[in-house]
Amino acid sequence: MSAAAVLHRTLAASWRPLVTATVLLVAAEAAQRAGLLPVFVPSPSQVIAEAVQDPRLIYENVGQTAWRAAVGYSIAAGIAIGAASLAVVVRPLYGPVYNLGVMLHSIPIIALAPLLATWIGTGSQLQIAIAALTSQFAMLVGTIQGLRAADARQRELLHVLSASRLQMLRYLLVPSALPYLFAGLKIAAPSAVLGAITAEWAGADRGVGAMMLYALFAYDTPKVWLSVLLTCLLAASGYAIWAAIEHVAIFWEPGTDLAEEP
Repeated sequence: MSAAAVLHRTLAASWRPLVTATVLLVAAEAAQRAGLLPVFVPSPSQVIAEAVQDPRLIYENVGQTAWRAAVGYSIAAGIAIGAASLAVVVRPLYGPVYNLGVMLHSIPIIALAPLLATWIGTGSQLQIAIAALTSQFAMLVGTIQGLRAADARQRELLHVLSASRLQMLRYLLVPSALPYLFAGLKIAAPSAVLGAITAEWAGADRGVGAMMLYALFAYDTPKVWLSVLLTCLLAASGYAIWAAIEHVAIFWEPGTDLAEEP
């Protein structure tokens, strides 16, 4: 796919969310100035002013959270995709792997974080572990469903053509699995960010979650909403990165274009 085509698809997928966000910010600013919002909801200009006054507060905390979420996400991706592939190939493992993923996904993170903190401490390892736990299920399900999505008639055709297992994997199973895999990767990215931020409430010194907690205790409303905004931007960035990669990797699947999703 040419660079121009990639740019066109990216712009087509991103202009609507950008316009929507701009309209919402303008509306919130106008509503606050008109006195229509509660006192604990600051205007966007107040939140931006908070960021401008102390930019160091942003890049120090955002960098910590982004790094922890990315490491946990990467660990979860390796384990989930590997386990899902093994579960599809070795049928007796399908049930145990899937059920274990469901069980881990069902544990409330707000309750799990303090328990893990007493075991592994409150350092970066806690945030990384929680980020991995919160993001694993989407990737596990996406990989399993993707590897099982290949059409039976196409499998039979390649078998008739004496295709090797490597050819079957390269020309059928992987292309069929990519839309499902990218769906899981996109969903899991914001989950990793939210998991890392939740874990930071358990005693982290730096990070968006710690910044949010300190601002809540200090009744610093603009800073609380700034941390909320940073959380949204981090989560959306994780999703957008994989969406952009998906546009390039699945050039034959126009149905996955974000601009065409409902």
